[in-house]
Amino acid sequence: MLHFEYYAHACFLFHFGDTTVLIDPYNPEIGHKMPIRPADYVCVSHDHFDHNYVAAVSGRTSIVRGSVNRQLGPVKVTAVLAEHDDDGERGLVTLFKFQAGEGPRIVHLADLGGPLSAEQLDELGGCDVLLAPVGGCGNTLDAATALRVADQLKPRLLIPMHYRTPFLSRTLFPECDNLEPFLKQAKGRYKIEKAPEGVVRLEKLPEQATVLLVPHLY
Repeated sequence: MLHFEYYAHACFLFHFGDTTVLIDPYNPEIGHKMPIRPADYVCVSHDHFDHNYVAAVSGRTSIVRGSVNRQLGPVKVTAVLAEHDDDGERGLVTLFKFQAGEGPRIVHLADLGGPLSAEQLDELGGCDVLLAPVGGCGNTLDAATALRVADQLKPRLLIPMHYRTPFLSRTLFPECDNLEPFLKQAKGRYKIEKAPEGVVRLEKLPEQATVLLVPHLY
């Protein structure tokens, strides 16, 4: 079963049996509330304030950074470095791939700045579920490039993230697009479905390539 919670922005809490993995917690200054909750592991793709707010985790946890492949309890983690943007001004981000046993292969694209290289594709391997930024925001994938990366990875389930919402600060993210440009371009290429809530439990992946719109919880 695929079981996760979408907090907001690029932050997800994954449940792999009894093991919880939080990725890219955000500072509430972005406009979305950030709950203070426990997690066994926290993956931080890069040290920007909207992705590295580890203070949101209560109790003991292990923080995961960088491009070292590792095992987090039952979860195999593949970590691949990528450019945050085309001109190299914002540094690098880590793309994380998670798989527990024979479960779905989940790839989180962090603040990826452009299409993947052949080497990066080889490092990541296959992908069943892709979490992709789509809002542009002046520093990560826009709708068209997100779909281009999806074409490279060929997921069965594509979940958009990191886009403008009514809560996201316009001051901090003045260039961020909402979901509309992405949905307009994805229509006809993907089946479009909406999850009823921000907590998702999927027994199996869809047969047809599908965009799943997941409401943010906070």
